[in-house]
Amino acid sequence: MTMQQIADRLHVSKYTVSQALAGKGGVSEATRQRVMETARAMGYEAPSSRPPLGAAVYDSALARPSAAGDADGRYIVVWMSRIHQEEPMYWQRVLGGIQEACRLHGWGAVVLAPFDDGHVSDILPPYLDRTRCVGGLAVGSFPLKQLAAMKRTALPVVLVDHQEPFSGLDSVANDNIAAARMISGLLLDRGCRSFVFVGSDRFSVSFRERWLGCRSALEQTFAQRKDGELRRWTIPYSREWIDTLQARLSRTRPDELPDAFVCANDDIAAELLKLLLQRGVDVPGRCRVAGIDNIEGSAWTRPPLTTMDLGKEQLGQRAVEALERRIARPSAPVERVGLVPELVLRAST
Repeated sequence: MTMQQIADRLHVSKYTVSQALAGKGGVSEATRQRVMETARAMGYEAPSSRPPLGAAVYDSALARPSAAGDADGRYIVVWMSRIHQEEPMYWQRVLGGIQEACRLHGWGAVVLAPFDDGHVSDILPPYLDRTRCVGGLAVGSFPLKQLAAMKRTALPVVLVDHQEPFSGLDSVANDNIAAARMISGLLLDRGCRSFVFVGSDRFSVSFRERWLGCRSALEQTFAQRKDGELRRWTIPYSREWIDTLQARLSRTRPDELPDAFVCANDDIAAELLKLLLQRGVDVPGRCRVAGIDNIEGSAWTRPPLTTMDLGKEQLGQRAVEALERRIARPSAPVERVGLVPELVLRAST
């Protein structure tokens, strides 16, 4: 087994693998963990003249036995799209929570990005030692054919931040609908009557749920008061999304601005605040702006962004707990856990 084979499997450079295995800098903690776990699962052996892999950084996933008690090499599979693996503000933090909880349980965590064909050999590659795999976490949304392939492995499986009622699998998810309803309720209490939701519900399940939560909260109120308006700016959250948002705002006359913008995430909200400031729009005097996610930069926008805190690391940790429950009680009823969000009130509202 060579470093190049590990690099090919993870679609990273051989240099990245070398840096991660040597415990050197320049590699994110999430990538380092992926390399370490995959190297162990593929049977990579470090040259005997070298110190234990990763020892300079933390207790290596390849150390035998590890301080976490992983003497028997047990591990879980974490199925996660490559796009999610590379997204730092939300998904990498969820993955960090999973990895931390696994260390506490004495488990490793092998991160895989399955293809779309739904073959069991892709879901659980043949190079893995199946006898040491205790279960799997499906992070984010997957098509039903892939979920069916995960079930065919006969492993305990838990869905993370996604619920699929037809899968028959346990799930742990942030309550995006509740988050959007709470932030919309806050803005209603502040006297807002005209709203714009910014974001495309085609980007992700969470964006769609946040739109539904905002719409349900406002339509219910507007039906009673008959004095409100809700519009949506469908901004595709892709490579050119900032240009699209800027163009949409430039076509909006000052008198067409809403009382409040509810953004599908903090990244969109932070960019919108910047564009409104450039146009001389007073926030929160003329428009109030709120986001969802509570990313690190949301406290440093101008003005600081009001948002909903959805636990990221906590989501990953709770998912591992749910998997442990399913392992211990394989015949227990299907469980769906929704984590309650927390309002973070700042100056933008």
